[in-house]
Amino acid sequence: MIEPLFILAPPRSFTSISCGMIGSHPALFGLAEVNIFAVETVGELMEMHRTRRRLQNGILRSLAELAFGEQSETTCEAARRWLVANPDMTTAELFRTLQEWAEGRGLVDKSPLHVYAPDALSRIASHFPEARFLHLTRHPGDTIESILKLKSEMRAQALARFPLLAGRAEPFDPEAPEKMWLKPHLAIMNLLDTLPGERWMRIRGEDLLANPRVILARIAGWLGISTSNEAIGAMMHPESSPFARPGPANAPYGNDPAFMDHPGLRPFDWTPRPMEWSRPDGKIVPLSATVSSCGMKLGY
Repeated sequence: MIEPLFILAPPRSFTSISCGMIGSHPALFGLAEVNIFAVETVGELMEMHRTRRRLQNGILRSLAELAFGEQSETTCEAARRWLVANPDMTTAELFRTLQEWAEGRGLVDKSPLHVYAPDALSRIASHFPEARFLHLTRHPGDTIESILKLKSEMRAQALARFPLLAGRAEPFDPEAPEKMWLKPHLAIMNLLDTLPGERWMRIRGEDLLANPRVILARIAGWLGISTSNEAIGAMMHPESSPFARPGPANAPYGNDPAFMDHPGLRPFDWTPRPMEWSRPDGKIVPLSATVSSCGMKLGY
């Protein structure tokens, strides 16, 4: 069995397309956003889903795909009922079940909640002592702007359904870079500091998208799986992921909406930019010294 690979990064850091590419290697299986290690047991997971319903989509789709080979309303509901029937199962046992159902393929997880939940990373590391970790980075300004853009789009959808809310100002947090970018990256770096160097790799997402064949071959070699032209060629097609499109009506999410709209690789060109970000009001301001320092440490 190939040990799992956990892609660690905040949301909007090219994680969806990266997981789609890496998980398309014949020896691997890229999951949807399962987000299970935020809690200890399946019972706690179901309780979390009661208040944050979108978070259930990824695990339902992943279970349905691995158990039944398809994601339909029927199979996703069967997955949900199976979870309800197993509240005492630990989330580590749930992940091992996914491993078993993957039939020898190594699982690739990129759940964004794991880098924010206090105990998620330590839970993963303790239960999967041979797992590999890919620290994926993106320029802090680009990351924050992308996160806020998604939030704005989701707010627009909500306003279309509830126009009476239109008069309310969209909240703005001036500490968004610290909370959304710096805090999760520091948590990731703290975890990696405790691991042997051969168990983790750090890649700039911009480099991966600009030169995917070279970087994907490097990742495959590090994982000890085939670097043949056929294997790397398969990785060049993230649109082949079973989670590259929306799921059924009862589990449509579980992946980045922008990726599901356009899952294929496209030419990518990135110009290095200063340590700054564009606020929702359009004002371009410098990032704080702490964010800038971490960004430079990560190669920006």
